[in-house]
Amino acid sequence: MDHDNMDQDNMGSDETRLNALFAAYRDACPDPEPSANFMPMLWQKIEAREQTSTVFGRLARNLVTAALALSVILGLAVSLSHSRASALPSESYVEVLAEDQNLDYFEPVHIEPAADQH
Repeated sequence: MDHDNMDQDNMGSDETRLNALFAAYRDACPDPEPSANFMPMLWQKIEAREQTSTVFGRLARNLVTAALALSVILGLAVSLSHSRASALPSESYVEVLAEDQNLDYFEPVHIEPAADQH
């Protein structure tokens, strides 16, 4: 019995707090006065918000389009540079010169057997 009495007290205090919250909300947000201009004013507010979002939306679409175009251009540039590079030797100019210079140091050597040198 004591438990049921406590639940009713808690519900009463919760209900009181909820009523106070609703009263504070009504004070903070008064009901708009109904008039002939209510709907036109409401639509003006809605359209003003839409215009702001369309400016940002248009800017975002333009930036995405520019990024896509730049990506395609860079992709084509990379693929074209790889196709041109395959026609050229895989070694750099310095590597080719170094290899050619190394061959200058190796001359044919004729070695005679030790028995023939008497």
